[in-house]
Amino acid sequence: MGVKRLMIVCVLILVSLSAKAQMHVGVYYNGFWPQIGIGTDNEKKNFGELRLVAPDRVFRNFGAEGIFNRNFHQSDWYNIHGGIMVGYDGNASIGIPLGLTFKPITSFRDFGIFMEGTPFYYVDDVYLRASMGLRLRLGGD
Repeated sequence: MGVKRLMIVCVLILVSLSAKAQMHVGVYYNGFWPQIGIGTDNEKKNFGELRLVAPDRVFRNFGAEGIFNRNFHQSDWYNIHGGIMVGYDGNASIGIPLGLTFKPITSFRDFGIFMEGTPFYYVDDVYLRASMGLRLRLGGD
């Protein structure tokens, strides 16, 4: 029951933050489980995202992650970001995501191709996850 409450609180926080600003959505794949994400405006210097595991079948340990990032470099073509990840899927995890969002369409910079590497600690060991996906900024200028 605690995990459901935590996810509801995270969603409410992101919705309240997004109500005053643009937001982004994304679909990512990391080789194990696809994830869907919703977050605050990823063109701001600091932004957050809630990612939920989205497998093709139901399983017991549903997972969620909160990601808090900072854009270290921003341009018309790409953004480089890094931050901290905290997750839970029956076990807690913590990591340091480092990523790139490439914006390949000149006339539509709100669409991006997302790549990220995340070293993370999970159940007494350290892992490296590589994710790739698509990101769309909603309500952009």
